[in-house]
Amino acid sequence: MDFGAPLPMIVSTDTELFITFYSDQEIKSFYPNALNPVYSTGVVVLKFKHYLKYTFGIPGNETIEGHPYFKLGMKLFKFYELTNSDLVAHLEKIEKSHQYYNPNKWKDYKHYILTFHDNMFECVAKKFKVRIENLSIYDQANKLLSELSTKEQ
Repeated sequence: MDFGAPLPMIVSTDTELFITFYSDQEIKSFYPNALNPVYSTGVVVLKFKHYLKYTFGIPGNETIEGHPYFKLGMKLFKFYELTNSDLVAHLEKIEKSHQYYNPNKWKDYKHYILTFHDNMFECVAKKFKVRIENLSIYDQANKLLSELSTKEQ
């Protein structure tokens, strides 16, 4: 992802979740690129399948050291899949109160984390797909909304 201003954007319904952000495909200098969300192109799109929960917000680059996963080696501008996730265990514990609780359902869920410059994205889902688009972040958002509305018809 772009290490200066990836400008992550989330589009979701109750069944599908997309996060898209600028990628820094060719690092030319140590200094962040000045991206324009209307004109800059080159975004990554992650589509999470069968997601249960996502969060987006702090920590960012100035507070990542305060996150409990930092001591496990979490760094900025990375994509992680956590094994033996405390979040997945917590969600399963909540689900146990459901009359049709099935412990086998939880074997396929994974905990994903993306750390950006100013924020972090976490998601519990079964799987994800990645694609690269040569669009601006705003054009990509319009495309995703169009994809979602087409599926609903």
